[in-house]
Amino acid sequence: MARTPVDVYRGLVQTQLDDKITEQINSVVSRFTDFVFAGEKLSIHLNRFLDLTTRLIALIDSETSANQSHLTMSIDLLDYLTSASKWWTVTRQEPSIVLRPPSREARGFIKSIADLHVGGTTLQRISGSTDKLSRFLEEHEIEKSGEVERLCNGMLSAWALLSAFACKGQGRNVASEADFETAYDVVRILLFYVSLDDFKALSIVRQLGTHTLLPKAASVNFSPGFEKKLNASVAASLEKEHGEHLIQMAKATSGASRSILTNSLRLLGQLQAVKQGIERLEEEHYDAIIVGALDLIESVGVSSDFLQNDSSAVAIFKSLRPGDGVDERIQLLIRRLEGLIVDSTGNRDFLLQYARLVPRLIALILLLASSTKDSATTPIEDSDIKRGLILLYKLISG
Repeated sequence: MARTPVDVYRGLVQTQLDDKITEQINSVVSRFTDFVFAGEKLSIHLNRFLDLTTRLIALIDSETSANQSHLTMSIDLLDYLTSASKWWTVTRQEPSIVLRPPSREARGFIKSIADLHVGGTTLQRISGSTDKLSRFLEEHEIEKSGEVERLCNGMLSAWALLSAFACKGQGRNVASEADFETAYDVVRILLFYVSLDDFKALSIVRQLGTHTLLPKAASVNFSPGFEKKLNASVAASLEKEHGEHLIQMAKATSGASRSILTNSLRLLGQLQAVKQGIERLEEEHYDAIIVGALDLIESVGVSSDFLQNDSSAVAIFKSLRPGDGVDERIQLLIRRLEGLIVDSTGNRDFLLQYARLVPRLIALILLLASSTKDSATTPIEDSDIKRGLILLYKLISG
């Protein structure tokens, strides 16, 4: 559901940033003080953008004062807009942020817009939109000393920066009115349509992909005895008996969800093993590991019935139908996770050595997503994937 402009603008004016958050924003943008863009220091535009989006995320999170997590999401949003491609294709009909893998280095890209020319007509459009916003705020009696001007300046910088990012991202060096139109639409979508989970997912995917627990978990081995017990389990039997329901999603996930329950149990077992200092899971560990897996799932507020109740598991299998475009979203998520894991380990061959890690992550994301859907009869959507991603990170970091 869209947020109304009056409520958003009034909320942005009223949302507080304490001195610590302001100092952190200054620290982030200080590396760009030597660059000039659209008549101002680039650092000033970036400061205003992070100030605006940090307030926005706090507002959507129903907080009157921004905290560290809101700033983190804001910085991750800036990183996404400067490192990923095609973010400008977002629409009001489909306002979700696509978790695309990066296609460029963000810091160098930001510096490069100092060389970009913004045409006079485009600058006039930005200035005119800022004046129009100022009149709108006055008409609706949205007033607070200094904050209205801050909001208008923040919007001006957001339009200017996104015009430049869209232009440069498409390989051009002269920003046009079309780039402003793109920026104007994207800013409106961020303000009035994008959900909190979308902003969260940008940070969570980075935090998950760089989590120190993952490489350790990937190196935990399973003994033949443990594997034998798992392959003879109720979970494995359900996958074999009702596998026809998993075919569609298995195609979308390169087979990861074909063994969604046993893949999830293996990852949950590996995570427990790391925390218990176990390098290889033996047959005698099996019962305790399965009980621990149920406890881990329950710890993030998700019922573990699907590992104990046949009908619950089958209901999840039947709901694992990808909605329109979800197969592509999952593949992009896989690529993003793979890139983050490789970068964080510093080992290009890591995923060749531990090829099952990402499929198990995806299986568990899907399991958490499908088991928390509002309706079992609807297909899996992008919002479900993001909810599963957020729950998985909560499970791992908890």
